[in-house]
Amino acid sequence: MSLAIVPSSMAYTYGDDISIDVYIHKIHSCNNIEVDLRVKIIDRKNTDIDIYREKRSAKIIDNSIAHATFQFSLPHYTHGDTEMLITSKANICNNIVEESLPVELFERISRLVETVIVWHHHQPPNYLPNGKYFADYPFRWVWYSLFEPYTTGGPYYVHAKVYTMFPDVKTVVHLSPSLLYQWKCAIENGYTTEDGKTVPNSDTKIGMIKETIKMFKDLTSMQSIEILTSVYAHTILGYLLNRFGMEDIIREELNLGTRLTYEIFGINAKGVWTPEMAWHDKLIEIYSDNGIEYTILCGKSHFSKAIGDKNTIYEPYEAIYDSNRIKVLFRDQEISDIIGFNNNFPSEPHAIKGAQTVISKLLKRRGIVTIALDGENWMIFSKYPKNTYPFFYTMYRYLDILQKKGFIKTSTIDEVIKNYSQFRKLLYIPTTSWLNGFYKWDGEIPEQKVLWYEVSKTYDIIRLYKMVSRNDINLKNAIWSFYHVLDSDYWWTEFWNPRAIKLWLTEVYSALSKVAL
Repeated sequence: MSLAIVPSSMAYTYGDDISIDVYIHKIHSCNNIEVDLRVKIIDRKNTDIDIYREKRSAKIIDNSIAHATFQFSLPHYTHGDTEMLITSKANICNNIVEESLPVELFERISRLVETVIVWHHHQPPNYLPNGKYFADYPFRWVWYSLFEPYTTGGPYYVHAKVYTMFPDVKTVVHLSPSLLYQWKCAIENGYTTEDGKTVPNSDTKIGMIKETIKMFKDLTSMQSIEILTSVYAHTILGYLLNRFGMEDIIREELNLGTRLTYEIFGINAKGVWTPEMAWHDKLIEIYSDNGIEYTILCGKSHFSKAIGDKNTIYEPYEAIYDSNRIKVLFRDQEISDIIGFNNNFPSEPHAIKGAQTVISKLLKRRGIVTIALDGENWMIFSKYPKNTYPFFYTMYRYLDILQKKGFIKTSTIDEVIKNYSQFRKLLYIPTTSWLNGFYKWDGEIPEQKVLWYEVSKTYDIIRLYKMVSRNDINLKNAIWSFYHVLDSDYWWTEFWNPRAIKLWLTEVYSALSKVAL
């Protein structure tokens, strides 16, 4: 058995009307359930002041869930900004289950937490040089119903649906160009897997991909979401710059990525997602030269060791490299990681409580709070994937409510940057990733080092060919294949895919052999 306390908001002012729903799950055959609700204010002296208590019978809404609603008004007299503690106890055929939930209580709405939510949706190139797919995840995570019985569809589709349900909650969305490219190819030609399965473009699964893209386009035109771009694949840019000096490859791949984003959405994205937040200050120049105005990095791994006029992570900064400048928002790693890694909710009540924890922490922050993480992986890799949906939905529902009440303002990065006139300057941001290093891609598996040596040799050869045959179509094909070699998902320890790396390296050399010298 488990119990969920679901108040109408996670923050109130004195005198507000309150509605509180209590849900009891896994009640089995018990039809006689009594719910006791107690609400108290914790004043500045840490004294408990009871303001409401009531018992009532719960109604059975299906064979395993019971529900009771309580409504009352908060007192008008104030005890200052404090917390209200809601406690509910249910007697289920002599079995007692109890939960408590702290909720913010304010004298007045005198401060507003500005919130930037960034979801990074990505897939590596899951196809091989022969065009066949060794994994169908770019498509599966659109149509596969991972969240039944709550809703249909996979993470990409469900994200778009939830954004659509709460259009006033501004969201920043990165759809990696390699993901968009695979969607585009499937819509035009269907796809074929290595085991011989063919999905034609007339299939309903491909229809869901079309619908997902349309939802993202509509949300963009409504200005409910802001689209970010990036390099084509999921490439650890800071590592490539630091070790190999691959500035030319990164510039070309970024140009390809921005063109794909424009082709699908018809926008010149102002912001960029830096894959794995793999940073090097040289990216400031590369981004700036390509019309990119801002990116997102990590408050813990990057901001803590950055050098400049630092205050807190809860404001935008201007990062400077030589004469080049871009704006940077630093994510709140604690809140981002709660979503990204503390998502194993064994039941719906646990999921709801998880969302309430995120909102409670957000309400305690000051300034501009940036939440940034993978959009799909936290759902897919949960031990209980279906229960990530009530978490996600509840979080957006509370954001919507709190925004309407005036406690929170959700913003796009573009809106934040436009509303700032003065930016603190950063003269150095460390070369690292969100993991505070590059060991996941080069260090945990001995063969990683062997293949990075092969990458280094291949890059040297590509540079030589560029000197004499820059416009040769075969050289362009070789560079296209090289982008795939560098995709970080192939190199990540847990998804280590030397087969894909070697096949694409072979394709590089095959294309180079045809270059006219």
